[in-house]
Amino acid sequence: MISKKRIIFISAAIVMIFLWLLTFLSPEWTIRRHILESLQPINSLKAEITTMGRVDAQYGHLYNVSGFMSRTTGDELGVFI
Repeated sequence: MISKKRIIFISAAIVMIFLWLLTFLSPEWTIRRHILESLQPINSLKAEITTMGRVDAQYGHLYNVSGFMSRTTGDELGVFI
């Protein structure tokens, strides 16, 4: 018989994996996931992400991100591809 703690742990793991998979459905969610993986959880929620309305021939769609700071340089990273 599976213990109650193990069922809760497995359920939480399934929910986390499902939420992580959802981030691949939208460019905005993908950028927020990247910010979160950069160990900036508050900025991943507060960052303002807008499309620049341009498609670069080499890089594709460009997005302007306000509120994401690079930890190594201290500069704001404004454009995501």
